[in-house]
Amino acid sequence: MSKPSTHVGQHLFVGLPGKELTPATRRWLNDIQPGGIILFARNIGNAGELRALGRALRTELKYRPLVGIDQENGRVNRLRDIAGELPIIADLKRAGAVEKVEEFGRVTGRWLHQFGVDIDFAPVLDLEVAEADNALRDRCWGKTAGEVIQWAGAFLEGLEREGVAGCPKHFPGLGGATLDSHERLPTIDRDLTEDLAPYRHFMRRLTAIMVGHGHYPAIDGKPASFSRKIITDLLRRQLGFTGLVLTDDLEMGAIASFEDAVGGAIEAGADMLLVCHTPEKAQTAHKILSQMPAERFVESQQRIQKFRDEWIGQKV
Repeated sequence: MSKPSTHVGQHLFVGLPGKELTPATRRWLNDIQPGGIILFARNIGNAGELRALGRALRTELKYRPLVGIDQENGRVNRLRDIAGELPIIADLKRAGAVEKVEEFGRVTGRWLHQFGVDIDFAPVLDLEVAEADNALRDRCWGKTAGEVIQWAGAFLEGLEREGVAGCPKHFPGLGGATLDSHERLPTIDRDLTEDLAPYRHFMRRLTAIMVGHGHYPAIDGKPASFSRKIITDLLRRQLGFTGLVLTDDLEMGAIASFEDAVGGAIEAGADMLLVCHTPEKAQTAHKILSQMPAERFVESQQRIQKFRDEWIGQKV
């Protein structure tokens, strides 16, 4: 394994404002040297423009950043302008053929691989259990753990066969939420045994997991994304996860204090923090991390480097 970076910016996964690197964007990227870049529809024009953006990122930064995207199915489709519409989960499952879902994962992986994407923030492992609109409708692979394991597992298998890492979400489970964490902090007050079952099932093969912004009063008073009881005690110690832990976007409405969440997530055991929309917020996060003791980052930097060694490879 190559030597890990000691730059705190490697713990940030940030979003860009547009389809190209303007002088202003280049300045703040070089200031913080982020470890990851997440792509949204606002960053994606035609295929040539997306490849040009990827080349610029690889040459602009000191360390080749991880490139990530939310490419799920149906309405969560960042590549819509290039790849067209994607089927919804209900249609994929209707034929009852797991092989069809695995092939869908492979097709998704081939699209992402050709544009140099390293990690897909998918599949959703949340159970479809809440009646309310919690932003997960049409994104969940089943109402039971068994369904999620079968169908999401097939997608994950296909995706990773094409050289793109999956990052299941939203640990430890947002299926019971009755609020959208993009807007407000949801409280999930239910037994999580079945919600955790897909993670337990896939634990030995997963290399990255995204922790969501949910409040689980039976476990901790803090949101999961900066709860040590959830990230370190539950995910790492009880479930035995040794891979990369990423937070959901810290600019979401569920987070009352961005500044508290940044330091809190690292203290809780997260490795990389998503700051998806505002360059100023990314710079603020970098400043906060720069003021934290260096020893807080040692094990985390080793996990980041291990992930990079496994998944970056030679991409277009």
